[in-house]
Amino acid sequence: MNLFHIQSTLRGINWTASFLENNFIGIAWPGIGDLEHEPPEEWKHQLIQRYGIGETELTQVLETLHMFVYIMQDGDYLLVDDAEWAYVGDLGDYFYDDSYGTGEESLCHRRGVTWLGRIPLMELNDKVQALRNQHSIIAKFEHPISQAQLDPWLSVNSETTIEDSHSSVRVDEDTVKEALDVLKEALHSEDADLRVRAAAAILQYVKP
Repeated sequence: MNLFHIQSTLRGINWTASFLENNFIGIAWPGIGDLEHEPPEEWKHQLIQRYGIGETELTQVLETLHMFVYIMQDGDYLLVDDAEWAYVGDLGDYFYDDSYGTGEESLCHRRGVTWLGRIPLMELNDKVQALRNQHSIIAKFEHPISQAQLDPWLSVNSETTIEDSHSSVRVDEDTVKEALDVLKEALHSEDADLRVRAAAAILQYVKP
């Protein structure tokens, strides 16, 4: 198991709240297709064609995409942070989602996340602080994950769900059932977009 940190401000947009609310992380460079189904040479071709980026930046972008798609694995841990907290999540698989368009503000390259808890930034040890302070979009913790010393905080938060960047609430089974009932009703909506989003939410819930 590895630990990663990902920047949540991309192209001037802060995605922290969206990551936490919608249980995913993402990176930029939309419109180049599903990276799992295209070889890296095609990534490079699409990046040059669509964005016209130079060789130095191209190398950095390709490294970021490779880490996001292939180095990160289902079950690895992830840190996202804001001004006060570091949020710890359990990573899911890579997927490509262009349902909201492929404009430059879109994050089509995504991974699902199960958020496990949050830690005050001041409580992170020096090794994790160094991870946070790297300038790359995605940084890998280069020590055994036990040296991150996250477990004591996660055990405290194990029965809570992060609702937003400022609070955590416990969600009981009755509330979850009511929420699923609402989603099931939305599956029969006349609004096609609402049906798709409801189906995606249900599939995310039942995903092992």
